[in-house]
Amino acid sequence: MNVIYIGQYEPGSTSRMRGEHLSRLLPVKKFSVADISIPIQQTGKLFRSAGWRFYRGPLINNINSYCEQIIDPATHYDLVWVDKGVFIQPSLLKKLKAQKATIIHYTPDTAFAYNRSHLFFSGLLTYDFCITTKSFELEAYKSHGAHEVFFCTQGYDPAIHRPVKTPKAKEGIGFVGLCEPFREEVAAKLLEEGIVVKIAGSGWEHFVRKHHHNANLQYAGKFLAGAAYAAFYSGCQAGLGLVSKKFPELHTTRHFEIPACGTALVTERNAETTRFFAEDDVIFFSDIKELVDRVRLALSDKEYLNTVSTKGYQKVTKGGYDYESILRTLAQKTGLLA
Repeated sequence: MNVIYIGQYEPGSTSRMRGEHLSRLLPVKKFSVADISIPIQQTGKLFRSAGWRFYRGPLINNINSYCEQIIDPATHYDLVWVDKGVFIQPSLLKKLKAQKATIIHYTPDTAFAYNRSHLFFSGLLTYDFCITTKSFELEAYKSHGAHEVFFCTQGYDPAIHRPVKTPKAKEGIGFVGLCEPFREEVAAKLLEEGIVVKIAGSGWEHFVRKHHHNANLQYAGKFLAGAAYAAFYSGCQAGLGLVSKKFPELHTTRHFEIPACGTALVTERNAETTRFFAEDDVIFFSDIKELVDRVRLALSDKEYLNTVSTKGYQKVTKGGYDYESILRTLAQKTGLLA
């Protein structure tokens, strides 16, 4: 089987994690990668910003020209895997489709409620299968004419997301992700309780300046990925699995990565999280007050915290939430594996 994987493939990215597992899982003869992070970084900052916002201009041309260069005209591709194809022009997909290749689109993000790309919408009918981690968008895919749509959970990579800190080395509660008003409110309330709060991610600069006097606030920077990301969560007594309030998502990669790092997960109760976890697997909450109360009690009870951490770890590591297990199921559903 000849495969070309189109997506951001920089070290530490979840896209690369999926690609590497896919290359080992399938009976691959040739596995080619069109790493679109290369032309993204080579595009000027102004054009890059415009391309991310409008999906037009030099960034789009650079990405698709780069993919054309990677595609070997002498190779018949059996599978084209596009990971989050918001930048990919339909004309590129049609060229690959002419080879009778199976074309699969996967995204861990929204495609309709947010991250809306006219390029993706224009090329949607070219994909044989669309895979989404957002259950609330399943109907949108179908109403827009997608041929076959599959839902899968987010996942984690056992080679990266694993316990690397002992319980004695753990401190406080952590969160890695985009700053949003609800997330700021949660962090502020925890700080008010005298709890050590560790944060990392984009947009937190104003919050950090506002609370710079608080010794319990630890800021790890705008970006964490790969081993550094795993070490961050493994070094926390608990990790916040906060979902975005911009759209109605019900779980994120953090819901599996945090327990896989041997850290207690703090998460909202909803239809998906309560399906993944039992009450004693994680620290559930329904509002900020319950979150703060339960975290305060958990951090003061090491035995309880260790029990939750252990049960959460066992649930994700034995529950088939690793990328290899998820991709194997998807490969079977799409006919790539028997």
